[in-house]
Amino acid sequence: MGRSTTGGERRVKLDQQNSHKQDSHNKMKESVNKQSKKKQMKRPALLLGCFAVLGAMSFPAGNTQAAAEGKKVIGYYMDASDDYYKAGFQVFKALATKSGWEVLDVVGQGTAPEQVSAVENFITQKVDALVVVQNSPQTTSECLKKASAAGIPEFHLTHNPPNEPGLAGFAGFDWVYDGELAAQSAVKHNVTKLIMIEGKLGQGTAAGQTQGFLQGYKKEGKDIGNLLDSVGVKGAGGKDLQVVFWGSGGWFADPAKKVMQDAITSLGQDGFDGAYVQNDEMMTGALSAMQEAGLDPSKYWLGSSNGKEKSWDWVAKGLTTMDVNQCPTLEADICFQQITAKFAGKPYKKAVFVNFMPYEKDTVDKSKMIPWLLDDYMAKRAANAFKYDINDPVFRANPAYQ
Repeated sequence: MGRSTTGGERRVKLDQQNSHKQDSHNKMKESVNKQSKKKQMKRPALLLGCFAVLGAMSFPAGNTQAAAEGKKVIGYYMDASDDYYKAGFQVFKALATKSGWEVLDVVGQGTAPEQVSAVENFITQKVDALVVVQNSPQTTSECLKKASAAGIPEFHLTHNPPNEPGLAGFAGFDWVYDGELAAQSAVKHNVTKLIMIEGKLGQGTAAGQTQGFLQGYKKEGKDIGNLLDSVGVKGAGGKDLQVVFWGSGGWFADPAKKVMQDAITSLGQDGFDGAYVQNDEMMTGALSAMQEAGLDPSKYWLGSSNGKEKSWDWVAKGLTTMDVNQCPTLEADICFQQITAKFAGKPYKKAVFVNFMPYEKDTVDKSKMIPWLLDDYMAKRAANAFKYDINDPVFRANPAYQ
């Protein structure tokens, strides 16, 4: 989906979706190049081989029959073939299967009509609930009206949906605070000339992380000039922080690699001292670009988010500086719990900020990390190695949806 990179438009998106917060990775050099070709994200290009990459889909009659016979059927839509979305889906399906539910999945190719068509088909099949990882809030608004008219509850993951009738639940991260955590690290490491590689614009998450990073500097009392009003303007900022290069990697490794290559060509090795690369797949591409240019990534502040397993090693070895263990697996688990409560007629938190944890070399502890890999996640969950109960206080209510 095309998206302008002007600061005004991004700010509007952010204000619509994150306003209440303002008041809210497996080897070293040689493996990074392999990873950039093999994996892509978000939050983070693994193909979802088990999914149908379709914009519209007619489901077999058996699925309708399953609903009629009393088995709960969930229609699950993802905007793109993205390993962030895949990781969450796998956990959701595993939990749903244990509960005797059936999950129908459709994966789009990043366009709005695919989301609408998928939701329409799910409604035709009379699913019991919808789970959507949206293309955009505008597209979701249309889908919510359709689902509401059909009496089907619609739940959302990851990207902030509009708070409109038909929205039965949302589980996502506090993207603004995610960005603030990166800023706290960058300030500690005296970063003043930053490359900003954002995710896919228009979904709300990338704008939230950018906003959080910039205001994080401001909260630390740093002079950032007019950066908050000059998003996307190269060289904008103050004496304590300038964003010397902006670019969007769309959550994937290859586009982010191109952005970093362009930045290095434009700035030279001394033209920046840090880079905020908003997810781990884009960081894979950025690391590849730096290494191909003969730069030592450990000499720069490099911050990211997602907290994938490979990033645990990056940070532990000093290849990157910091990351945030912000997992789609836990996010999807919370969504499953919301739907479970909905089916049982029990009260539940409608919108939840899913818990996450930042880490640097001196704080990374793999035993405390929440996995992205399905088997590891389910094993740690069963051992109560991390908090996953939606009723735990660590899962804060998102004030934008109350």
